[in-house]
Amino acid sequence: MEISLTKVLETFRLYSGEALDGTEADRDGLCRALCGECLDRVKARLRPELTQEAASQAEALAAVEAFAQLALLDQAARPESVSTPELQIRQGDRVRYAQALLEEKRRAAGDILREEGFYFGEA
Repeated sequence: MEISLTKVLETFRLYSGEALDGTEADRDGLCRALCGECLDRVKARLRPELTQEAASQAEALAAVEAFAQLALLDQAARPESVSTPELQIRQGDRVRYAQALLEEKRRAAGDILREEGFYFGEA
């Protein structure tokens, strides 16, 4: 079963709220690049056998990883808060929620990903 970048982008759009309609070409390009990079990383970690359900899980994981990266980039590029004497605007906890969603998707996809960091042989 093949993993689709189109499906990753669709899922990413739902999680992030990004339009990806070309009205903000730079932002769209960034989002598409993040989705492609995250899809490549997820593909590299997949176990060899891939069912339709596993492909859907992998697409969702790649989309959430891209969303979490976008949230981190947004937070890094913007001030924490903006204040005037009459008003204070604070940035929300989008990164925290994106990271929590990412952890949940990683747990859910655990059975389709290869184990990393474990070595059971002799040194």
